[in-house]
Amino acid sequence: MNSDYVFANNDNFIYDIETNNKGTFDEYLSDAKQCVTNMSKRYGVSCLNYNECGERTEKRDLQCTVCGAKAFGYNFDRITCESCKAFFRRNALRNMADLQCRFSGNCVITVENRRHCTHCRIRKCFTIGMRKEWIRHKVEKNEKLNQGEKHRNNKQIKRRLHMSMSGNSENFNSSVTLSSVDRMRLNNISHCYDQYTGEPSIFVYSAPQQVLTLRLHDFYNRKKPIVVNFISYFKHLPEFRQLNIDDQVLLIKQNIHILLPINYALLKTPAHSQFRYTCIQTAGCVNNINLHSMYQLLSNSFVPFVTLDPLVIKVFLIILFFTTNFGTVDYKQLGYIQAMQLTYTQLLWLYMIEKYGEKRAVILFTRIMTAFLRLQTVMNQIDFIIRVNKDTQYLDSLMESILQLT
Repeated sequence: MNSDYVFANNDNFIYDIETNNKGTFDEYLSDAKQCVTNMSKRYGVSCLNYNECGERTEKRDLQCTVCGAKAFGYNFDRITCESCKAFFRRNALRNMADLQCRFSGNCVITVENRRHCTHCRIRKCFTIGMRKEWIRHKVEKNEKLNQGEKHRNNKQIKRRLHMSMSGNSENFNSSVTLSSVDRMRLNNISHCYDQYTGEPSIFVYSAPQQVLTLRLHDFYNRKKPIVVNFISYFKHLPEFRQLNIDDQVLLIKQNIHILLPINYALLKTPAHSQFRYTCIQTAGCVNNINLHSMYQLLSNSFVPFVTLDPLVIKVFLIILFFTTNFGTVDYKQLGYIQAMQLTYTQLLWLYMIEKYGEKRAVILFTRIMTAFLRLQTVMNQIDFIIRVNKDTQYLDSLMESILQLT
């Protein structure tokens, strides 16, 4: 148990006591040393939100074991009022040597004088058994609230997924649909990608008629405008902004390079797009391999999926971006990142199920994953070619980081 409050501190968390337990219930109310766990075991108290008629149950009168004021439930493992709860959170971690009693050193703490002596009040809190290790810091508390909200959202999504998977694929669309929040998120994703990735400047990327021969560092340095725009897209995702800066850098450094071919497929597929591959031959690579041709083949493998439904690939990119197992690195907010990946995976699945039906959605997703697995294999080969090339010393610092050379 590790929360500030355990019972009756939330209006939806109320104990229901059977009539034949009334005597024991009164007994535990007068026992200031009873903790939540022992009280539950000893008196068989059950937790319910509503009675059988759907009406809210009545709270019993509780008394703060610190000052005697009216209390509403357990805080830090003892029954306290809101004032003593807040007082304990503020002062329990302080050094007792810094607190001095101005009186006899044994003040009687009541609701009237509880603010007169901090030393004796906090000492009484510890005497009755309040636990300072249950205090959560502000960051932990905010993370707990965020996790609770995400857990509720995930439960709703999983419930809809279960409904879809248990029903017939023929009549799926009539049983499960995307929520209004889901549709808004999908619209935002599509708009965000279109706004921030964009096409590189036609002036910078004008395709010459002849084949352009480039050394490895020139080849990658030319990609910098595309990479900058691509990173900007992910930086505008609200979930990404909630990460600490170290994890943001790690995700960009670990995952951007492997996603570039998929991004190229999105950029060059629309009919109105002026983005075109320049005829390039990379020079100085091991076995005279042309990296440009390798990237082109990889991006072409995703063009059919983009042509079918670009939104699927846009969401798929986010799922891959929140992947934490491409490299052996430690993320400070690993659980949060994995939860975000799961959320986007569920969102994509719901969208595909609604639009294509269960059978086609499974086939489509399987084909996309197969293409990505092939992409991973080729990208590993590209990474090897990059690392054995001496021209990497001339790379732009950003590209050097994206290629995981620093």
